[in-house]
Amino acid sequence: MASTSRAARSQNANFSQASRDITEVDDKVRAILNYILDHSAEQIPIKEKELVTAAGDKSELKIRLQLVTELLANRFGIIFKQLDTAPKCYICTSETAMVSIHELTAAQRPQITLLYIILMYIFLRGNSIEDTKLYGMLELLNIKVDEEHGYFGANLRKLIEETFVKQQYLKRERSQLSAYDDPKTFLLWGLRAKAEISYEQIVQFAAKLLNQSPRNFDHQLAMAQASENPEP
Repeated sequence: MASTSRAARSQNANFSQASRDITEVDDKVRAILNYILDHSAEQIPIKEKELVTAAGDKSELKIRLQLVTELLANRFGIIFKQLDTAPKCYICTSETAMVSIHELTAAQRPQITLLYIILMYIFLRGNSIEDTKLYGMLELLNIKVDEEHGYFGANLRKLIEETFVKQQYLKRERSQLSAYDDPKTFLLWGLRAKAEISYEQIVQFAAKLLNQSPRNFDHQLAMAQASENPEP
């Protein structure tokens, strides 16, 4: 009986120790950090099971994740966010917004320019746009998503519907009003776009692109901000 009691106390002590967050950098913290940093440039969500592999097991990851998150923010200016998905995933976003397109490589600039055009149009249309209407707008700018473009390149439909969505710059939602209607796909700002790009930046971009005063977009800006911060 005594040995059973001692075993129970030992298990409780181990549980208490395991539930305490690690506050010092050890080899497992370094392994988790290195994995995140190595994959952050891809801008693809990192699955929890991948971090578990780096940590050794799920409990080891759990007690180190808070420290890892703090180190990423304090040392590298990276915000590590959990997505509301199943299975559990995380993304890395920059702590500071991009100031100039010249911060990007030559290969990145066409993609980000196209992304800004898309985010601008979604913003101007009330933060949600049917994909066919978006593609119609792009075609007016001589950007055909199923044809190669001289500046933006080829495979633009895949870039928009797969790459930007996987990177969490865009979010796709399907809607069907009734069983008699064809389903429609809508595009919205994704979590990464909201974290890295402000509505004010998009207003400045729209003003320059459309040669208008930023004040002409006050209504859209107020609507966008209200949708992000609804009154209780």
